[in-house]
Amino acid sequence: MESGQERCYGTEEQVWWRNTLDDECLPFVNLKPSLKEYTQEQLKKKDAVIQFNFSDDDVFRTLKEKPSPVFNIGKLVYNTKDDKWYKVLDLKTDDNSNPTWVSLTKRNGTKTIEISKHEEFDQFQSSLNILLNINFASEENAIVEVSPKIYEKLEIALENPLEGVATTLSSCKLFFNGKEVDKEDCIANIDNIFEGSTIYASEGVGKPFKFSRFPEFHSTYPWSNSGRYSDGLAFIPSQNIRLCGFSTCAAKDESQYEMKYQVTVDGTEVEKEIIVASGWEDEYYYRHRLNGIYPVMAGQKFEIIVWIAKSLASNTEVATCRGARGEEYDKVENEHMGLFKLEYASSSDNGTSIDCGHFPEIFYFLG
Repeated sequence: MESGQERCYGTEEQVWWRNTLDDECLPFVNLKPSLKEYTQEQLKKKDAVIQFNFSDDDVFRTLKEKPSPVFNIGKLVYNTKDDKWYKVLDLKTDDNSNPTWVSLTKRNGTKTIEISKHEEFDQFQSSLNILLNINFASEENAIVEVSPKIYEKLEIALENPLEGVATTLSSCKLFFNGKEVDKEDCIANIDNIFEGSTIYASEGVGKPFKFSRFPEFHSTYPWSNSGRYSDGLAFIPSQNIRLCGFSTCAAKDESQYEMKYQVTVDGTEVEKEIIVASGWEDEYYYRHRLNGIYPVMAGQKFEIIVWIAKSLASNTEVATCRGARGEEYDKVENEHMGLFKLEYASSSDNGTSIDCGHFPEIFYFLG
């Protein structure tokens, strides 16, 4: 605007543009910016009007700057080159608040590193690309890729992605590595989350139901486990469920043990992991929440197979408690009597069977 006259912009020749966010593409390469101002009086002239051609061929597109990582003292950033979290110890910036030198240490580490080159700064980011696996109450699933800022509350970061697939965060619970995630928390506070990790959002779930199968449990005459052989059992529900966890027997004289487990549904592996089991509940149980929640249709078979040892690498033995009189499982008091039929698993060469051994509990949602 100048002296009350409106000004417009036209192009005198074709403008070339390219996406400068592409890899190996430098800003302003092969660009021919050619904008010229015209007053309304000048636009009335024929030759000026002819110069206007509102098409994609001569649109000058604004060049966007690549998002820069946010370095703040005492805060975390994520390194995409080595997939590690780093804490900012100190930094220096220029007049535009851009970092020129940063001192960092790995998360929970002590060794300090310093960076000062542009290409080193580009390895860090203050957001994380993760997958959101949404399990709907209708038993359908959707996977959405999201990029929340690492200190942004999940209730804000995930609101639009969930609404985009016709659900809401308020109707879902979030889980990562078998543990429920607080919606008011942020990515930076979630242990062992990395680029490409999956957070599970389960719609319409509350406290899971528990199926118990043993009328008796013993710590005398314990179960011997070395990791060389597997313990397994198969379950067939009479109505649709969503499997979310299981328990194994607690160690008799140890505070923890290592466990590799495998879960299959209708012959398809859905989860496999190695964990350290600890925190015995009710003296006899270790209760494990699965990373995901898996639908099992009525009549389908799911199997749980475990390898347990004090040390799986050295096959060090550990003695655990054991369940007994398991053949009477259909008489054990449960909230949904008769829901499960038990069968021998495809692999259980350490002794667990319908009668005795591991898997005293299964955790699930109906529907």
